[in-house]
Amino acid sequence: MPRAKKDGQHINCYIDRTLCERLKAYADEKGQTMTMALERILKQYFESENKEAIDKDDMEALCSDEFEKRKGL
Repeated sequence: MPRAKKDGQHINCYIDRTLCERLKAYADEKGQTMTMALERILKQYFESENKEAIDKDDMEALCSDEFEKRKGL
């Protein structure tokens, strides 16, 4: 029985040869396909970016709350 098809989309990009070689070496080292390695790299980047945005929003909220408290003194 065949595998279920992945809900994905093909992309075609032209990247620097050195970067492509590094991606291939990384994927080989991890025992992954280049697609799998690239997906994991992108997911990690976007999750980190989102976390930083959330952390920044939290810090701004904390600073605002602290400012309001001090202003009331």
